[in-house]
Amino acid sequence: MNSVKSSAATLTVLLIVALCLKANEPEPIRISPQEARARIKLLETAYMSTLQHMHRRYFDGNARAPVPSNVLEDVFRRVDYENGTTSRWISVNTPAMDPKHEPSDDLTKAIARYLKTNNDRFEKTVGEKLISGRAITLFANCQKCHVSALSQQNGGRKVAGLVIEMPLVYEAEDNK
Repeated sequence: MNSVKSSAATLTVLLIVALCLKANEPEPIRISPQEARARIKLLETAYMSTLQHMHRRYFDGNARAPVPSNVLEDVFRRVDYENGTTSRWISVNTPAMDPKHEPSDDLTKAIARYLKTNNDRFEKTVGEKLISGRAITLFANCQKCHVSALSQQNGGRKVAGLVIEMPLVYEAEDNK
């Protein structure tokens, strides 16, 4: 009888421990089908637009290929048009390759300062938009154009920024 009680007590303790361990596991994050559709649409638009622009720009027989970030600006325009977003590059700790990439307003200047301090992402809600700034590491092949040879030797992570404004409220519309 004592062994039955001992086994029952051991089983009870094991069950309590298992339940406690299960309770400490984070619950999975679930999104609604509507949110999943919106994310899929955004990705589809980006992928299809990228494919079209890369084929148009890189396989047209020209000897000189355009700069990939400029091709991506074409993709930004298409994705932004289709999804109500705003996407743009900003310079962070290297010279801007295009004057329009220079942080020009208080928000983009704040994003650049934040990313310059080895942070990977800046986020802020402004009105009905989520503003996200992401650091884009400039690897050696990027640095050939973006920074001088002396700056390349000085070390340190060289980054540009990708800023995306995502509306938090959308108008209801028919699917395209």
